[in-house]
Amino acid sequence: MISSELIFGLAFFFQCVIGVVGNSLLLILYGNIAFKKPQEKKPMDLILAHLTLDNMATLFTRGIPEIMFCFGMRSILNDLGCKVLMYIYRIFQGLSVSTTSLLSMFQAIIISPNNSVWARIKVKTPKYSLHCFLCVWVANALIYIRVIEATEAIKNDNISRYNYIAHFYMARAPNENKSAVAFLFALTLHDFIFHFLMGLSSTYMVLLLYRHSKQVQHIYSNSHSPRSFPEIKATQTILLLVSCFVLFYWINNCCTLYVSFHFEKKVEVETIGAFFGGCYPALSPLLLIGSDSRIGKLHFIPGKEKRHHKDFVNGLVNY
Repeated sequence: MISSELIFGLAFFFQCVIGVVGNSLLLILYGNIAFKKPQEKKPMDLILAHLTLDNMATLFTRGIPEIMFCFGMRSILNDLGCKVLMYIYRIFQGLSVSTTSLLSMFQAIIISPNNSVWARIKVKTPKYSLHCFLCVWVANALIYIRVIEATEAIKNDNISRYNYIAHFYMARAPNENKSAVAFLFALTLHDFIFHFLMGLSSTYMVLLLYRHSKQVQHIYSNSHSPRSFPEIKATQTILLLVSCFVLFYWINNCCTLYVSFHFEKKVEVETIGAFFGGCYPALSPLLLIGSDSRIGKLHFIPGKEKRHHKDFVNGLVNY
């Protein structure tokens, strides 16, 4: 009979493979466009590239240790290794929240009408995004410093003083001192602000799409649906990304809260939460790849180079 650990290990393995391949393909796309085809660059490419890096880091820092544990590699990290790994993971987890929120907000600005208050900063979106990246990086690095203090490697001593037990690390329950209260307050405020902005911008985009569909409904026939507009397609993709993020984020958080506050520690629940926490980094590149027509123009795709050469030769013959 197949053990649950093996099932979890295979699930994490396929999740990481799908996520790494998809995110790597997107990074190659954005790099190719930035250095070779700048004329094809889109305003949201920088934010999407940052989100792709967040996804890769999240999969590497959480998915791979889970795979190693499920396949029998126990006690692979000491205290220092656990502290560094979890600090990096928490930073990129926080950056995922921030970047998805920024993605939603900037897309709402881009599709806003030209007579709106956001019209002035449309062309400056890449410049503002760099400033926002700097702010969220500093904020997340400072907020999660406490993770370094609270995280320790799994040991054989009494674990009753730990309120969160994972496969390869333990986290102490926050004490009622000022630093612990400040950490919980900063973490709650961080997530609340970005989820609020995410919800606000998503609602604004839905209203704009609804208004736009009503305005063009009597102009375009069924064969020229307004959904085929690039701006509309990009906005729908981002709304789908935001919906997936919120879904997997709250499933992961519910599992984490259950493990943290339930008297009987169940590592299986934490593993399920970790898997759902990795679903967004693994699946989001698939949504982006499916909606970006530029992905088919990459010449490293098998058969693409040969087809371009054949078209070139046929053109010379016809000429």
